[in-house]
Amino acid sequence: MPEFLLEVGCEELPASFVEKAYSDLRDALCKELTELGVCEGGATACGTPRRLIVSFPNLKDRQEDSVKEQRGPSLQAAYDANGEPTKALLGFCKSQGIEPSELRKDEQYVWVTKHVSGLQTSDLLASILPRIILGLNFDKSMRWGASRARFARPIRWILAAYDGKAVQFDVEGVPAALISTGHRFYAPEPFEAKSFASLISELKLRFVEVSSEARRESIVNQAHTLAPGCTVGYDDLLDENTFLTEWPTAILGSFPESYLELPEPVLITAMAKHERMFPVRDANGKLTNQFIFIRNSGEDETVRKGCEWVLGARFNDARFFYEQDQKLTLDDFLAQTEGVVFQAQLGSVRQRADRLANLAAKIALLLNANPELARKAALYAKSDLATGLVSELSSLQGVIGGQYAERAGFEPEVARAIATQYRDVSEFDGVALSVQLADHLDKLAGYLGLKLIPSGSSDPFGLRKSVTSLVKYGALYIREPFAKLILLAFDEYAAQGYSLDRDGAVTALADIFAGRYPVLWGSAEVRRPFEAALFRGNVEAMTTPAEVDFRLQTLEQFTDATALQTIARPINLTNSAKGKGEKVGGLADVTKAGLNSEEGAALLDALTASAPMVAAATTPLELADTLKSLLPAINAFFDKTMVMSDDSSERFHRLSLANAAAEQLLVAGDFTKLEG
Repeated sequence: MPEFLLEVGCEELPASFVEKAYSDLRDALCKELTELGVCEGGATACGTPRRLIVSFPNLKDRQEDSVKEQRGPSLQAAYDANGEPTKALLGFCKSQGIEPSELRKDEQYVWVTKHVSGLQTSDLLASILPRIILGLNFDKSMRWGASRARFARPIRWILAAYDGKAVQFDVEGVPAALISTGHRFYAPEPFEAKSFASLISELKLRFVEVSSEARRESIVNQAHTLAPGCTVGYDDLLDENTFLTEWPTAILGSFPESYLELPEPVLITAMAKHERMFPVRDANGKLTNQFIFIRNSGEDETVRKGCEWVLGARFNDARFFYEQDQKLTLDDFLAQTEGVVFQAQLGSVRQRADRLANLAAKIALLLNANPELARKAALYAKSDLATGLVSELSSLQGVIGGQYAERAGFEPEVARAIATQYRDVSEFDGVALSVQLADHLDKLAGYLGLKLIPSGSSDPFGLRKSVTSLVKYGALYIREPFAKLILLAFDEYAAQGYSLDRDGAVTALADIFAGRYPVLWGSAEVRRPFEAALFRGNVEAMTTPAEVDFRLQTLEQFTDATALQTIARPINLTNSAKGKGEKVGGLADVTKAGLNSEEGAALLDALTASAPMVAAATTPLELADTLKSLLPAINAFFDKTMVMSDDSSERFHRLSLANAAAEQLLVAGDFTKLEG
């Protein structure tokens, strides 16, 4: 079967865009071509900063012919009282290109059977490719020239070959052809390619390696050759260089050894994060004054000198700020944060430091950690925001504070907590965890209390990320409901005189929590039908992850449709009654005499017996079995008793009994939201 090849050429994409873009392009084409019935087998995708390539080795020549059943108007609308076709029917026939005599009827509608001829694959490709290419989503897109279309970078050429022939279409004035280009500087001349194999072969001759795996391997091998014994770590940096280059070439550079006096995190950050250079260590793991840079073009010596000059300038600036910082203490920096704004309506970073200190001490008690060490670490946690080094290298927030705390002789737990405050927790450290939790809770209470709530994909203050961190840590270490912890943060704001919308913030926060659990658990652990039923109310989402998981496992015991229908009866009835203003009580308000129902008395006995068992259940299976034991009595009560009695006393007792049943069932979650 014929091969289809697509290459979308553009200006250099950001490194983080490339792999996702060619994978998304492949997936979108696979989906569309499969639905059209011409895709046979899988597809290959690859790319570089300047090109996204997808190859389908086997596509059918054309769609198969098909038979389509099209429903027309109802019989009532299709024919008048005399059995003659109406205008509605005649209009339908005209749109389908048939005569009324060609219709068939069932008991309700008229139908037409249409034989649809399959289209040629080349025509299908020409039709769908512009939409699929421009339908790619990027974190940031742009327009160029007079075009209204959006893409990550301007599109410069499109190679589209099917069975060795060009597919005829264009995207915003860029026509598809059989033409590609090589490396921008080494071989920019256009050349022809009609198949995936020929394209790859010709590109390699023109200094373009389209395989990201091959580029990554080349970078590692060249680096080991230039610096024997050194291991190129920093996976993110390796990935970035892989997708920044089409023909990676490693060069070895160096900087004056005097810069090694700077803290190691400063050196590594300047090289790896800011200049995309690999730091080089010796056989003992000690940082050396060498680096490896991956170039995509240029001459080795010219690029080396440029890298050394740029890195030297950055190190020189860092050394200046570092030397200036040595003249001050963490107390000095803490005092200077009075002039650093945390948020315009929430005061300075210095004010926040006091809130964090008090909050971290309270959390430390819950974690059985040292509250005074937690208080001290939280107090100084943000002090490095006033340092010169952090102003120069902002990604070192926390790290520099930890270094300076260690230099000042702070307790190891305190220095470590400051240094690791922005890192994921890998093992329990009560002091460090107290600081992190205090940081997240203070931010959530403050921003949500000001009604700065995330919406859609917009979350400028990273509040969802903070909730994600709380859920992760809670699953490991915290046994207190988050609804309680967030109130501690509000208390600290109140003590400083800030007035925040507590109720609105708690509601918004609970919604965020409810959305984070399924994301963290993943589809393998949480099936979508159960997600909506997990949280009966807002605050329930802010309990411990262990409790949420307990409810999930309980809900998973209920998959029988009949059982779910029984459970829904008391829940739906009491919700409806409450909505209409009916007076509804609980189990303590119900008496057998007031019920005046034999089945009601039996359900009352069952609920009275099960209430302590529901409260004391220690496993999801135990709770599920207890709730299931109520179902026969619930069915009997509803089948034999008129709950909405005309007698107001009977109605109150029977509604209260139904409400008591609903309350016990809802302990596991809102069963009415299960999808059967």
